[in-house]
Amino acid sequence: MQKPSKHNIQTFSAQFGKTLLVFSVLLAFSCRVKTPPKSEDLQEIAFTNFALPSTWKSAPTDAVINDTTAVAQNWLGDFNDPVLDSLVAEALRYNPDLLIGSSRIEQSEGYVALSKAALRPALNLLGRGGTNMAQDFSMGITGVLLSASWEIDLWGKLRNAKAASIANYDATVESYHAAQLSIAAAVVRNWYNAAEIYQELLLAQEMVKTNNQLADLAKKRFDIGIGNQIDYEIAKANLSSTNDGLQKMQLAYNNQIRALEILIGRYPGAELETTKNLAIIENEIPAGIPLQMLERRPDLKAAQKRFEAAFHKVEEAKANRLPNLKLTANFGELTSSFLNLKSDFENPVSGAGGIASFPIYQGGGIKASIAIRTSEQKQAVYEYSKVVLNAFNDVENALNSTQILLQREKFLSSAVTSSQKAFELEKQLYEVGKTDMRSVSQQQLSLYASKLTLLRVQNEKITQRVNLYLALGGSL
Repeated sequence: MQKPSKHNIQTFSAQFGKTLLVFSVLLAFSCRVKTPPKSEDLQEIAFTNFALPSTWKSAPTDAVINDTTAVAQNWLGDFNDPVLDSLVAEALRYNPDLLIGSSRIEQSEGYVALSKAALRPALNLLGRGGTNMAQDFSMGITGVLLSASWEIDLWGKLRNAKAASIANYDATVESYHAAQLSIAAAVVRNWYNAAEIYQELLLAQEMVKTNNQLADLAKKRFDIGIGNQIDYEIAKANLSSTNDGLQKMQLAYNNQIRALEILIGRYPGAELETTKNLAIIENEIPAGIPLQMLERRPDLKAAQKRFEAAFHKVEEAKANRLPNLKLTANFGELTSSFLNLKSDFENPVSGAGGIASFPIYQGGGIKASIAIRTSEQKQAVYEYSKVVLNAFNDVENALNSTQILLQREKFLSSAVTSSQKAFELEKQLYEVGKTDMRSVSQQQLSLYASKLTLLRVQNEKITQRVNLYLALGGSL
């Protein structure tokens, strides 16, 4: 079998070039791909039961409503903790959920490449060969054939498929960004949850120390005859209970450390050194206005991109009702040791042509496909509306919680001061025999409860600050 000559290859190239020219002309007259509704139009469709407010309902009356870069900048820096910064960076690199999200981006990127490939020509090199003893007579035909095919996207079916895959890719990227922010926020929350539990652990140790002193005092009073056994037994029971509480606090602290280690991708060995104190944040966040939040949050951007993908899939399904045209071309050399080829058969063989198909009856399949895609588009609108409503709720909850927590902290600080004084006075009365151990224990529990509640409110302030950063679309 002779190799194709340079002249023959040039002949094939010329024929295929004419085919491409026909394709270009047809593509120039093809339908343009429709553009999805803009964000303003989508919001008008989605916000059917409420109007977008100009300001946040839960924002304080003196809050800053003009948008600034404070939300968009590195909110993590407000905590001024280099160790926390490094742990967040570690989590963004090694967190298992983020690694899964990264692989989803790679998959979406592959689907974009596939959709682009469908718009390009396909080239295939075919070869056949065999021996004279082959049982399959078709193997008697040997040779090499280079074939090319190109589907002309007259009605935008393939371009809509590409646009849908790109929109899905963008949605996946935005979802990944949202997951990064969520993981970073989880690290911060767990970091200060550990600090809160550590402070509670210190409170439990303080109670053990105090109950030891009270038990010794009760024993001395009983030994010298000015006390009674009931007070002594109550003191011992209180000491045992506080020791039990200390063990539970130690377990809770270790579990919190393990949760933080899992977040950053480390082995959960409860070995991570954490901060011992809660952060004190006094600056306020300029809340901006609701419309600005819609333009910032990555989860909202992802929902909008998913709607755009659904829009293009509807257009792709509609294009299936229209004719399909594919251009083909081939070039090669064929020989046969079994069959006599036609007398006018000459090598190399080449040709170009086209295949047209028009859907006449598909059993209702195309109509059903369009209905499915249209329903998916409606679903994307409803999901966008749901995400937006939840986002608004996140902001309103965080703003309202912040205001309430500030007031609670003031009241609880006052309660701790008063409970501390009351407990000291109650101890003094017990020392001189003017009260019993039950009253001392009751006052001690009241002091411990007020201190514990104050700690939790102070930590909740940090949590709500992080929630507000996320809700407003703050970035790392």
